[in-house]
Amino acid sequence: MAAHDVRKPICMALAILLCAGVWSLSAADETLRGYTANDGYQYVELGVYPQTLEGGREPIVWRVLYADAQTALLLSEYVLFHHRIHYDDTAYAQSSGAFETTELYAYLNGEFLECFSDDEQALMTADETGGRITLLTRDDLKNKAYGFTGDTARRGYPTAYAVQNGLFQYTNGSSPYWTRTQSTSRDYGAVCTKEDGNLGYIRVMVQNEGCRPAVYLDVHRLMIQSGSGTKADPFVLTLQNDRSIV
Repeated sequence: MAAHDVRKPICMALAILLCAGVWSLSAADETLRGYTANDGYQYVELGVYPQTLEGGREPIVWRVLYADAQTALLLSEYVLFHHRIHYDDTAYAQSSGAFETTELYAYLNGEFLECFSDDEQALMTADETGGRITLLTRDDLKNKAYGFTGDTARRGYPTAYAVQNGLFQYTNGSSPYWTRTQSTSRDYGAVCTKEDGNLGYIRVMVQNEGCRPAVYLDVHRLMIQSGSGTKADPFVLTLQNDRSIV
């Protein structure tokens, strides 16, 4: 009787381990990049928020607008909720539109920030206002390098939860969303998107205007754990010390 050949299962096991190692290495070696005309956006998951019609909490998907060796700028793929910028448009005007003094700024960096784990928050870097969650500026939404090549590219589309809970929605399916830039023509207003993705303004006290948050990440501290970076399969991130943030 011939001796049992153990080489085949051992080789198969080694092949499996090697394949696993290759996949792990490819994820670890991946880096974030910003928008390109040829490849479009990369996407990541960060935080959880109610998004379904029934209020089911799901991972927030973000598009990567910009990334270099130090910092990445992310924008929520969807308009997640509605919220006025400030309860008093006279006070807003008198502050010269200082976003860090507004009600919406306090919400983003207070209650909304709680949608992110401690490790996720550790990946975030403060912007010039000192907040970790912010909004894009008018100039950001005109920046072709971020993929905003025209009005249509600026359109924001809402979650079912946001519409169900009072977010305004146009007949084309999109919803308006705020920037953190004060209007130059009406100091009681802030710049926002309109139906076709064009930019206009509305009073900061308007309640049903949408919010599409933005966040800066510290690229030095993050590592890509899994995912292919597409909208359907966003990157999952970890801290460099390998503590999972999901």
